[in-house]
Amino acid sequence: MKIKYPKLVEDAFTVAKQHGKIAPGKENDVKARIYQVMVDRGMLNELGEPTQLAVDKGIAGGLGFTNRLGSLEEFKRRWPMYAEFDNSHFMLIDGEWMTDSYVIKILATRKLEDPDSTSEERLQAEEMLQQIEDSKG
Repeated sequence: MKIKYPKLVEDAFTVAKQHGKIAPGKENDVKARIYQVMVDRGMLNELGEPTQLAVDKGIAGGLGFTNRLGSLEEFKRRWPMYAEFDNSHFMLIDGEWMTDSYVIKILATRKLEDPDSTSEERLQAEEMLQQIEDSKG
């Protein structure tokens, strides 16, 4: 069963995946634990909504994805995998930094070529590349 978690939990899970390995099939367990820690620390209420504490700490809009945390340069500092790309490949849409297909293609291709990437990461990379190909019409 697929559980829909709040954006803060999904963002924290994304950060966790980027900084460590998550065993296949344990994704929901990790997300559930992240959710519980955020509730226990007062970042989320029991309904999964960000609390005033989360707003005060600057994560209410997500962990690094929104403009609330600063400029594109701040975004690139928080997500160093994007640092090498020219600013022309980024756009701010509804308060979130987005990249064009050029950046996504390069990062997805690197993930496919990385011998340390997990099968889930490679599958996600393949899906991203397929979505780009499908969008060409």
